[in-house]
Amino acid sequence: MNLKQISAAVIFAAMPVLASAQAMEPVIQVSGKGSFSVVPDAYTLTFVMEEKGETVSKLNTQMQSDMKSVLKFLLDNGIEEKHVQSMQVNLNPYYESTPQGREQRGFVLSREIQVTDTDINNYDRIIDGALSRGIDRIQGFQFIASEQNNAYEKALINAVKDAKLRAGLLAEELGVKTGKVIAVSESGNSYPMPVMRMEMSAKADSFSSAMPGEQVVEARVNVSFAIDE
Repeated sequence: MNLKQISAAVIFAAMPVLASAQAMEPVIQVSGKGSFSVVPDAYTLTFVMEEKGETVSKLNTQMQSDMKSVLKFLLDNGIEEKHVQSMQVNLNPYYESTPQGREQRGFVLSREIQVTDTDINNYDRIIDGALSRGIDRIQGFQFIASEQNNAYEKALINAVKDAKLRAGLLAEELGVKTGKVIAVSESGNSYPMPVMRMEMSAKADSFSSAMPGEQVVEARVNVSFAIDE
């Protein structure tokens, strides 16, 4: 083996050691948490329509008629058409108990309609009007913030600031300085929980509830800083 080959062998042999040393670079690893408060300015709910009878075609005809009535009411009361979505449609047999046992008496046709309204003061009128036009029950209701994504971005910025502050405090106590960022990752997020969830039937009294309060959007990050001694 000549001198050049020996030199090359030494260099390549040293590379794993250098890589290992880089991998073992001392770091300060912290978790940062940030939050941002939002006030709901809209709401979303799911209406459920049901028809029961012996003939599927008649059930569908009646449901289409009720659907047109509900849709017209929603549009006339300020709900944008793009905020009304027809969701799942189900058709199931229904049975009744007889002296001979359970017998099928027909079918139950159900349909879900999801509605979002940006006028938060409009919800009681929308619910009352829909229940009187063929809606059988409300499967879900929640207040929402239309700027929720922007709120999360602001919470994320606050989480990064919190991580930098924590790293700085640790570094100061250890007598070192924080260097460049080695790694950063999000460790989950928390969007506002719904103010309420409820289920109502057409027999329920007119819906009323306190207006929603402030909600908090949270974000978390994990950050590793190099240590500059």
